[in-house]
Amino acid sequence: MIISKLKDVEPFWSAPPHHRKLRVLLSPKLKNSNLNLGLGVFEIPPGESGNAHQHPGEQETWYILSGKGKLMIDGVTFEIEPDMVITAPKGIPHQILNDGNKALKAIFIFTPAGPEEEFIINKD
Repeated sequence: MIISKLKDVEPFWSAPPHHRKLRVLLSPKLKNSNLNLGLGVFEIPPGESGNAHQHPGEQETWYILSGKGKLMIDGVTFEIEPDMVITAPKGIPHQILNDGNKALKAIFIFTPAGPEEEFIINKD
């Protein structure tokens, strides 16, 4: 069994111009797990964004918790809002922007795990 509490995870802040807060809750690099997924929560302040990127071997999925914004996947822009699930297949470029006036908060999931490792501050 693995238990992770968001409040106990030290946040990783990405550098501007793509300023966002990320906390990894599940990863094979944490708690000696053999999970094949990475899971965490990110927050993007109003007017900020994640960087445009892709994952050659991993799918990324988001569940939007709060806030509104835009998600660009492979050149197509989608409006995002709470209670949506969106997936970017592996190898497809994507970027999330917060063009709203409140923080955009979402769960991110990598399958298989891997990309989340760069956001882990303290490894168990």
